[in-house]
Amino acid sequence: MEIKLTEGKKELFAVTHPFFKEEGYRFQSKRPVLYRKEFENFYVQLYLQFAIKLWNHLSGPFRISFKEVEKIIFEIGIPTNSFEHIKKGDNILLTIHDVHNKDYMDAVTKLNFKKLDSFRQWGHAIVDYAQGPGQTFIDTYSYLPNVLKEMDRLEAEGKYWKEILVGGLDHLFRGLIISKLCDDPNFNVKLEKWDSVISQSKYKIWHSYFNTLKDRLETIKPIYPYYKNV
Repeated sequence: MEIKLTEGKKELFAVTHPFFKEEGYRFQSKRPVLYRKEFENFYVQLYLQFAIKLWNHLSGPFRISFKEVEKIIFEIGIPTNSFEHIKKGDNILLTIHDVHNKDYMDAVTKLNFKKLDSFRQWGHAIVDYAQGPGQTFIDTYSYLPNVLKEMDRLEAEGKYWKEILVGGLDHLFRGLIISKLCDDPNFNVKLEKWDSVISQSKYKIWHSYFNTLKDRLETIKPIYPYYKNV
């Protein structure tokens, strides 16, 4: 007998709601379905995605939205997103995501959601993640200079900022804003590097937005110390 999604959600939320409520998160039941907690300078968010027909439900890892970063992204805009959901208040722009969560994601994708008890198992997987590696992610990267430190580590290892920053080409916008906010002595090096990339003709639709960003970057004053100086 096929279970109803409403029954599965009841089992899931019986596990997740008490935990996130106690931790101070607000639940948003309309799409995007998520738990979100607001702090002074940032938000923490975890989303849930329900597939009505395919039974391959998903829950994301933690994502953090830094208010001072996303305020600038919203002001500048990007060509691939009109920000309608943001303007309506249904969602927020996100800055970084936790990509080092393989055990958690594997545990969720292996569940057989045609069985009712799998929804409760899903709930426990979410809570286990949130209490363990998810909380470590928040503790570490809710301090913006640590995000810059991770960006620099990735770059030194020949990897990409996308392993920590959210977005398409706009993740580079976020990286440059973070660099400036964190008093990065290598800001100009970063700016020149990505200017040479974004100025390519294949990114033509981004050019005016990037030029606006460059003007805006000149007005940004650092509000965090450079991580190597702490």
